[in-house]
Amino acid sequence: MIRKYHYFLFFLFLMIFLGCQSDNDPFTFVVTADMRYMAKEEYRNSSYFQGACEAIKKYGKGVFMISPGDIDPPAAVREVISNVLGKDYPWYPVVGNHELDDSLNMVFLRNYNKDGNSLPNIVRSGPEGCVETTYSFDYGDNHFVVLNQYYDGTSDAGTDGVHVPELLDWLQKDLADTRKTNIFVFGHEPLIAIPDIDNGRLRHADDSLNKYPHNSFKFYQLLKKYHVAAYICGHTHNASIAKINDIWQIDVGHARGVESYFPDHLIMEIMQKIEQENKMGTKKKEVITEYYKQNNYEALKVLYYSDLTNGVSYKEIDEKTGLNLLLKFVNDYIKDPEKWNQYKNSFWRNANLARSTFVRIISSANDIKVEFYRDDARGGDYDLKYTFSLN
Repeated sequence: MIRKYHYFLFFLFLMIFLGCQSDNDPFTFVVTADMRYMAKEEYRNSSYFQGACEAIKKYGKGVFMISPGDIDPPAAVREVISNVLGKDYPWYPVVGNHELDDSLNMVFLRNYNKDGNSLPNIVRSGPEGCVETTYSFDYGDNHFVVLNQYYDGTSDAGTDGVHVPELLDWLQKDLADTRKTNIFVFGHEPLIAIPDIDNGRLRHADDSLNKYPHNSFKFYQLLKKYHVAAYICGHTHNASIAKINDIWQIDVGHARGVESYFPDHLIMEIMQKIEQENKMGTKKKEVITEYYKQNNYEALKVLYYSDLTNGVSYKEIDEKTGLNLLLKFVNDYIKDPEKWNQYKNSFWRNANLARSTFVRIISSANDIKVEFYRDDARGGDYDLKYTFSLN
């Protein structure tokens, strides 16, 4: 009897020492999305995704991170995560529409989950043609499903966001097989786009999963049939949480820090390049022209929101017009501060940028708590803004 008692104490202390976790113990995981652009050196600072990771480390990084899409280039995102949160910190990537823009992104993601089972705790690899980028895994009493919504039944980079029958069949089998209490499903696009929780901005209202209502409804029916705790997505850059016909949808917004260039940011970069190039004898116009070639999309967004384009969308301005507008923008900064201040005021009045966001989810047997952390939309510090309970 004494020997049995000693064995009991030994195993009790061993469990405490090893920190063995019961399936029902609460745990935290983090969700980030749509950070993008991390390959550029100028984005490797605290005003961008790195700042989100630093805040995640400050508030508690949890057990792992999941990122529902637009993580291009994923190799650079993984590097930032490793530098701030640790090389061994698990990261589960989800394919977004922008990963399809460069085949190297997909090569990285296939190799990252090589053969569909190299990520931790994988319980099911994806269907044929999508083995590495669709998968499910377990942690404690929780089941996680990652969907590549761009799988067309043959290729993992073949559609524009429709749930093909092959993907839905795979999902049904996976959900039917799990016996875990809490189920979370991840995909890039929302069932329907919801306005941002702070500024009410709405994006992708007509080209989210609702673009294909028949397939989207079948997807929703599976979520409901198998009592999925939450469907978690990105794509819109707007953070939101909503119950859609009994299914919680959590859109984690974007975690890129500064969502878009703004006038001070744009002019600072240009003036720095002018100063550097002038030392080598390069003329100002040549510097601005070269800058425009490399950053025309972001520059045109600033010009558009600053009321320089006469209402013509930044997506429709031709190259020559855009360059001339940027030259005017820089010259007004140098020669006419009052006019340039008008540009700044117009930008902040029109741009309606969404705050950068990351979400911490604390899951337990009795409750699922969702915390939204947001910055000031200008690359500033993150604070806890909202807390919700899903139960």
